[in-house]
Amino acid sequence: MMKKLLLSLAIVGCCAYASAQDRYYYSGPQLRLAESQFSSEKIADLQGEPKHSYQGMDCWGETVVSLQHKGFATTYRHNGNSLTKIATFKLGSYAETNHANVASFTTQYFAKTDKFPLLFVSQCYKKVVDGQKDVIYVERLANDLKSSKLVAKIHFKDVSGLYGYAVQWVVDRENKFLYGFGNTVENLSADNKHRLVKFKLPTIPTKGKKAATITLSEKDMLENYIIEDYYTGYYKQVGQGLMIKHGYLYMPVGLGTAEHPSLLYVWDLAKRKMQNTIDLSKATAGELEDCAEYMGELLIQTQGEMYQLRFQ
Repeated sequence: MMKKLLLSLAIVGCCAYASAQDRYYYSGPQLRLAESQFSSEKIADLQGEPKHSYQGMDCWGETVVSLQHKGFATTYRHNGNSLTKIATFKLGSYAETNHANVASFTTQYFAKTDKFPLLFVSQCYKKVVDGQKDVIYVERLANDLKSSKLVAKIHFKDVSGLYGYAVQWVVDRENKFLYGFGNTVENLSADNKHRLVKFKLPTIPTKGKKAATITLSEKDMLENYIIEDYYTGYYKQVGQGLMIKHGYLYMPVGLGTAEHPSLLYVWDLAKRKMQNTIDLSKATAGELEDCAEYMGELLIQTQGEMYQLRFQ
């Protein structure tokens, strides 16, 4: 599967090479079979709810779901070169305490008639809400992509205080795992480290009138470790979104400033090693937020813009 994807990416890369886009170099092992370069193209200005920061984003086929603070969602069609807006609406989990920091499609469909699998939304709020913290909101998108319904909540019961701030959640769809990533203290603290935990991907109940609550405990963890125990070069940065593809965890970080530059970390989950550290400070503009894979290419959502990266 990996070889097929790399081959398809190489074909896409050859087509992209003929464009007038700038090319950039990155360090570490190559992500593709060709040279260690990538092109970056701004494909859209985002058209979400005004005056609300952009946060999580994911892609399913030609559909892009872009989230904003409090739980606004804007859906788009992506034709490979640009985005066409479908609708902006409030998620079922819309709330003052929903930062909607990461969006991650799962593998489960709520009903056979659904066109889209369930969407996990990371609450990423630093305080306890209704006795729960580090919650995942599970949203069922309408087939017309103009609304969604909250069908479940997943709550991580962090008895030992493994995380000192807010947890970001991402689905490994290929292997059906759920990963949590977050700070042990606070983003820019000198004492902060980055913890990664792994769970079996929960099955969401599809019966009942009320949204179900699923509780994950520490005994359910399949893995639990600190990234800095294996890699000491992780920069003290503001963490943003997450994506997993072919066993690699993609982690965009930074604010797009000289003090907090935009970087993309690529973490090998099986080997617990940093595959790549890619500087996006010149390839994108503004604060990075989330990323998603589209047809072998990488979409990067920033504050108000969408970029498409083609690795060559």
